[in-house]
Amino acid sequence: MKVSVLLCTLAGGATLSGCQLMQHQPVSHHFHDPVPVHDYQLPIYPQGMEVVGNYRQDRNQSIWYWSELANPTLQRGENLIVQIIANKPISVPPAQFAFALPTTPGERKYNSVGAYQRWVSIMPNGDRCTFAEQHAKRASKYLSVFIHYCTTEEKHSLTWLDELRPSFFLEEL
Repeated sequence: MKVSVLLCTLAGGATLSGCQLMQHQPVSHHFHDPVPVHDYQLPIYPQGMEVVGNYRQDRNQSIWYWSELANPTLQRGENLIVQIIANKPISVPPAQFAFALPTTPGERKYNSVGAYQRWVSIMPNGDRCTFAEQHAKRASKYLSVFIHYCTTEEKHSLTWLDELRPSFFLEEL
């Protein structure tokens, strides 16, 4: 009887001391469902483009915005503008948006937000797909912008990329 009490005490003590030796650092993930937002609530608004919908999602230490543009070619993951405000620049578009930037150096251009890179690919059916990447710093936050836009050859124009301007929201950061 004394042996079983001693074993239970030792087992309980080992379990308790094992728990006490572990370091407990809470990990908090903060995600909200995406919500529709108005054009003026975007950091950068695509002036002159047909926008189907704009969305915002708080994710941990960053805020994600994305705009769906009209999609006449109906390719997966295209005609999106993704804007992320975070503590550091984001180097690639998030995987949930199903597009990646080309790995070759792009054409360097400027707009009111700053410098950006763009790539234009001609698809086998003649559609033209434009990819763009831009990073800007405001106060202590970074804005990372990723664009994937495809359209037919006769409707292809890149002037809207050169005309992107920061909204009042971005200026307040």
